[in-house]
Parts: sequence; C-alpha cells; structure tokens
Amino acid sequence: MPGIWNALRLSNGAGSELLKTDLAGIELPTPVGLAAGFDKDCKVLGSVLNLGFGFTTGGTVTLASRPGNPKPRMVRLPEQKAVMNSMGFPGQGLEPAIKRLKKSQKYKSRVLVSIAGTIEDEIFECLRRTQSLVSGIELNISSPNTAGLKIFHEPARLRSLIEGLVSEKQVPLFVKLPPWPRDDENRREILKLAATAVDAGVDGLVVANTHPIESSRLQVGRGGLSGAPLFEHTELMIADIQAQVQGQAAIIACGGVSTAEQVWKLLATGASAVQLYTSFIYEGPGLPARINKRLAKLMTAAGITNVSEISGAPPEIK
Repeated sequence: MPGIWNALRLSNGAGSELLKTDLAGIELPTPVGLAAGFDKDCKVLGSVLNLGFGFTTGGTVTLASRPGNPKPRMVRLPEQKAVMNSMGFPGQGLEPAIKRLKKSQKYKSRVLVSIAGTIEDEIFECLRRTQSLVSGIELNISSPNTAGLKIFHEPARLRSLIEGLVSEKQVPLFVKLPPWPRDDENRREILKLAATAVDAGVDGLVVANTHPIESSRLQVGRGGLSGAPLFEHTELMIADIQAQVQGQAAIIACGGVSTAEQVWKLLATGASAVQLYTSFIYEGPGLPARINKRLAKLMTAAGITNVSEISGAPPEIK
C-alpha cells in the first residue's frame, strides 16, 4: 500500500532526498542498513525496513539448518552498550529463507542476504537459489563463531571461490571481512584478503565482523564482541580499506555505529553505507529514524545535498 509506505517514509526519515545512496549500483533511500544476524531466517524484512533502514541484510543463511553453538551464546554488556555472542549461525536453512524471500518481493530492491558455507558447493547453491530474490549477496567468510570458515582466509582459495561466484552472480556481491588490529601481522593478512577479493571481482566489502573475544560467560568460551567499543577501530579499518581499494569496490562500514555523527565520519572516511545491529538492540526501533533525521540535518547545516559529498568532520549542531 503505497500511501502507508509514503507516510512511514516521512516519519522514519527515509523519505529525505538528501539521503539517497548508491551502493554498488543498488539505489537506497538512506545509507543506514541493518546488519546480518538480526533477521537470521528472513522473517521480518519488511518490518525493519519500515522503521527507516535503507536496506537490511537477512541471514546469515546456510544450505542446511544449523542448531548453532550451545547456550549461553549471547551475553549483553549494558555498561559498554556491547554484546558478546557465539551464535554459530543458528538457522532454519536455505529452503525456509527462500520461501520468506519470495513473500517479501516488494522489498527486494533493499534486501541483501548473507550466505555462508564450509565448502564451495554449499555457497554456490545459496547464491544460485537466492540471487533472483534480493538486490545483493553478502558472502560471510569471517564469523569467529563458526568452525570451517577460515579455509577461505587462504588467498588462493578465496580467489577461486570469488571468481566462480562472480562468473554466476546476477546482483552485486559483497564479502564480509574479519576485523584486524592495526599493529599486528593479521592486519597485513586480512588486507591481502581484501585485495584478493577486489581483484577477483567483488562489488563491495563489508568491514568488518565482530571482534574475537574469550569469555567464560559464553558456553564455548569464546565468541565475537560487537557494539559501542568497536567504533573507533571501525573508523581506522575503513581508512585502511579505502587506501587500498581506492574506489574499486564499495565499502559498507559495520561496527559500533549508533549516531548520525558516526555515520557521517564513516562516510567521510570512505564508506558508501553503514550497517548497525547492537545499537538497535540497546536504542530500540526508533534508532534508524533518529539517525536519518539527524544525518539530513547535518547535511543541511553543511550545505551539501548528496551523501557522496560528505567529507571532513560533521558540523556541530544542536
């Protein structure tokens, strides 16, 4: 019902002409998206988009259903506005996700789906079966909670996988990278993965997944950290990636985002769009609308009319 959607767009900030965004050829009403992990089985795609997200990423979807890791596998850290998780891709698998994607085709232009597998054939099957139902594919090779994904951290194997996917893809393909420290050899290795992915033909990179952490509060003893503590490092990683890819691929920034000012900083550093998740848990369903409206206000104060023009520090406004 277009009348209702237009009313929602006005109230959630997604209707501002200022915020229109191009993400690797995908036209979006705002650069603020919901990260994979919230809607693992693609059950609430339309509902979250109507809150004001410019796009949402369903999944991560795997070929077969998975129970995930044993509980407790998610722990809130409210004093830090952070979450530790060791989920391990719990989900119903590809077939139920496809059924729900088919029922959500009116939202197709703003839906990405995250896919993963521990062997190439699983990933190819997920790509082939989902790509006609979405506007983009996110390949997750970086969850710290899922055994087997690290095989794709070997550059030659990653190149072979991506070149195969690129030969079959019909929509933009993004690769979600693991995070990296700035003063560690892992940084060089992961930047090499990014270079390999871009050279093999991906359309974009998602930077980055949760940060590995050890904790006895998680049943498996380790997991990934997300939320507010990650933002500063996310900004540094975007600078690293932008310096390396230099416009050859779109960049989606993910990690610690909760305000319009932070969105501005990431876009100014080189991101084309952002994803959030943990802040949505803490701040509630009004968060995307607040970010949209504030970002439009910042742009008006700076005298710019397109998100691609965002640069430097955000203006100081009330």
